[in-house]
Amino acid sequence: MRDFNLRFYKETRWPDGIEDLMTDEALSKIPENAGAYVLGTTSGKNLVYPWGSSPVFYIGQSINLQNRLKGHRNVTTQAIYDHEELYWWPRYQYGAAFGVTVAWYTVRGTQNPNSLEANLITSFYEMYGSIPVANGTWPSGLRPKHGSRDDPKATSTARNIS
Repeated sequence: MRDFNLRFYKETRWPDGIEDLMTDEALSKIPENAGAYVLGTTSGKNLVYPWGSSPVFYIGQSINLQNRLKGHRNVTTQAIYDHEELYWWPRYQYGAAFGVTVAWYTVRGTQNPNSLEANLITSFYEMYGSIPVANGTWPSGLRPKHGSRDDPKATSTARNIS
């Protein structure tokens, strides 16, 4: 994953760093600060989304980026060597299959990691029409902008069509 693959957020901000997470040198470059991160394929494999393709498969956040990403690296390594385990989270399955490149963004000013992650996911959704494939749900408090099952207009329209 290269910085141009982060075009969904680059209008707002460039990442503070990008590294192949599976290399030994990567962890020493990742800060212990709070922030958010984007995981993408190292192999160059693009994943298909409704409005385009991207190597990005997961967006997360942490109060300590280095520790969190070290955990991702360890579990991804386990997923590479243990194909019998049936319940690996998708972010680890994608990483095991295609490699893991990480781009990270540290918080600035009064920003917190949750809002930074939410901004990244929302920007991704607005460009690709979906949240990253290995993110199971929207960040807390966020919902898609294009209606939902709880949207009264969407529900009444669905009733009129049936």
